[in-house]
Amino acid sequence: MQELFRPALQRTIAILVPSVSAVAILLFVQPAAAHHTSITLYDRDGDIEITGEVTEVRWRNPHARLTVRVMEDGQAQDWKLEAADATSMLARGIPTGLIEVGDTIRVGGLPSRRGRSEIWTTNILLEDGREILIYRVPPRWTDNTIGESDQAETVAQNRNDASSGIFGVWFTEAGFDGDIDAGVWGGDIQLTPEGQAIREQYDPAASDNPFISCTRGFPELLAGFGPLEFVDQGDQILFRFEEFDMVRHILMGPDAEANRPPKSQVGAYGDVGYSVGRWEDDKTLVILTTGMNFPYYDQSGLAQTADAEVVERWTLNDAGDELQFEMTITDPATFSKPVVQGKTWFWAPDRHVEPYDCDYVQDLRQAAGD
Repeated sequence: MQELFRPALQRTIAILVPSVSAVAILLFVQPAAAHHTSITLYDRDGDIEITGEVTEVRWRNPHARLTVRVMEDGQAQDWKLEAADATSMLARGIPTGLIEVGDTIRVGGLPSRRGRSEIWTTNILLEDGREILIYRVPPRWTDNTIGESDQAETVAQNRNDASSGIFGVWFTEAGFDGDIDAGVWGGDIQLTPEGQAIREQYDPAASDNPFISCTRGFPELLAGFGPLEFVDQGDQILFRFEEFDMVRHILMGPDAEANRPPKSQVGAYGDVGYSVGRWEDDKTLVILTTGMNFPYYDQSGLAQTADAEVVERWTLNDAGDELQFEMTITDPATFSKPVVQGKTWFWAPDRHVEPYDCDYVQDLRQAAGD
């Protein structure tokens, strides 16, 4: 264990002070669920490790935060650690109470782009030799891990009775197929000159950044991992997301489409827009959504405009334990051609949509650097 906790501080990014060790850790890890706030404030191509004493623990939503005091050349330096939300970590087998004030831990993750003593945390080594995998990432120091590694496979539970169709609780991976990093959408995205200019001017540290809050918008919220519950209410279908306690109302029937407001009335139906659904067959729900008031598609600054339209297709497999999801986004001001994203949701009869209890004020204060 002594070797695992030596040296006290290692840094592998040029904008910070050079490493105090001749050996640099060059692992690169990509957070798989880093979509809650300011992941763009951290260098995705960098890597950093520290070892120190825990002086503060706040294990909560939308982010767990710790303070670690590192001693270097007789001087104390406090480091702020930002990690995933408590709810998602618990779902991946990481309970509360693993880390307490006074513990000595080793931490790995992404360094601050702003040169601050801050880390987007991906791995934590405990004093007893166990390693916490905050996201689905490779272990750094040991195979004695807590949480799911990047090699873990998502397995659906068998469903003996699929007569209720899509109604029930589902879960998935963060992001979309081909890109598990929910912070920035991947895939075949072609921007207009206007869309590219807005993205280049995007400042994730701005005080009006909606991602530094306890709200989400559509379709960005679908990059999440769940749990998600479909509730049949006859003339509408509720989508209940545990993350950020988000709810969508999918209106059903011809009158719903007839009452769709003009696109110019963005904001009338909030951050999730006006959604109308129809059954294409007994296993496929098709939804058209317009009027979203949320300004971005993701945390890279992809702007969502008043002309945006999103078509979703949710198709249940024959066994009733998987939902194939695909959405097509048309937004001529941002994308030069429609963007298609998709992934698979898995039946989760043992999961429940619980209150998220997002701590917005504390998270905003931390993101601002107070």
